[in-house]
Amino acid sequence: MYPFGSLPDNLASFCADLRRGHGFLIGAGELLDAARALDVVNLSDQQAVRHALRAVLAATRDDVAVFDEVFERFFFPDPTARPRDRRHALRREPGAGPGGKEAKKRRRAADSSTADLEEVPGAGTGPMTPLETSEGEEAARVARASYSPMGMESDAAPVLADVDERWVDAARVLVRRVHLGLSRRWRPAVKGGRFDFRRTLRASLQTGGETLAPRWLGRPRRTPRFVLLIDGSRSMSEYGNTALKVATALAHATSRLEVFTFSTAIQRVTTGVRRAVGGKTQRLPHLAYAWGGGTSIGGCFAEFLRRFGERLIGGDTVVIVASDGLDVGDPGALLASMRAFHRRAAAVVWLNPLVGSPGYEPIARGMATARPFVTMFTSVNDLAEFVRLARAVRVRA
Repeated sequence: MYPFGSLPDNLASFCADLRRGHGFLIGAGELLDAARALDVVNLSDQQAVRHALRAVLAATRDDVAVFDEVFERFFFPDPTARPRDRRHALRREPGAGPGGKEAKKRRRAADSSTADLEEVPGAGTGPMTPLETSEGEEAARVARASYSPMGMESDAAPVLADVDERWVDAARVLVRRVHLGLSRRWRPAVKGGRFDFRRTLRASLQTGGETLAPRWLGRPRRTPRFVLLIDGSRSMSEYGNTALKVATALAHATSRLEVFTFSTAIQRVTTGVRRAVGGKTQRLPHLAYAWGGGTSIGGCFAEFLRRFGERLIGGDTVVIVASDGLDVGDPGALLASMRAFHRRAAAVVWLNPLVGSPGYEPIARGMATARPFVTMFTSVNDLAEFVRLARAVRVRA
């Protein structure tokens, strides 16, 4: 039924077919993410295996149709074809034959606006016979030896540029719209609701004991803190730059901002974002597994809470997540993390770039898990949507 007899051979050959024959950007990091995805799904369920691999290996909507065709041909080939012929087909030159780049261009030119990321058309919907797993230890060794080159190459890291004044104005409106109420502590103020007897008495020493300059105490407005978590996985490759624009604009508007990127790991990039505010183009280096790979939202959020949650998440914090919600990680970890965000933060804003797409529904496993704990669910794909967000954002009372 399959070209090879073991799970590592089948997975590596399938990724090689996508890369060489159809131009998919798949490296060692994506192969590792695919192996991790298969580790958390039921290998006897063909649909589960297809969904897991597609979320990792198909970066855009256009790639979905190509992925489904290659998946069907690779795992459910013509039974009359000889194994030797199938192996030879995997080694064809890029662009040659009906499955090459020319065919890929023709397929991508077709109308794909009705393609549903959650529904898989075509045949082969029956139960999938489990791949041979007797060499599971070999697969684990292959996975541990893999390392994502996309995260380490400097030219693959995202580039930050300063934003124009319209983005900054919208960010300032957003910061002002977040009403957190007044602080519980009384602070020295020019005008306030409480007379400060001690400071007034000390000031009178300069005027011979005459209280000519009364002092007052007031309760200042609490300044919100913003924590921006940006999904840098392959499925967000078309929208990552917009999320980074939001981060740069917020860095102009407030100093209480922390920015993180995540893919299969999470990394703090606040320093790089603040450097871009000065007007210099800034590249974010050494992101490793925090950019350009698969998606493990729950694991990354759990790591963030473990390392930074106690210091950054509180009643004055607005958590902004920029992600499409496609997750192949542990749904239990995502559920626990979202509960913690909802319980401890003032608001949780989820920016999903697919919200405005025709027919989109948040039914992907990761998005469906996180949606009940989100205060505001919208998209920011351009300046106009960022302005609407700035005018509509709210925090829980």
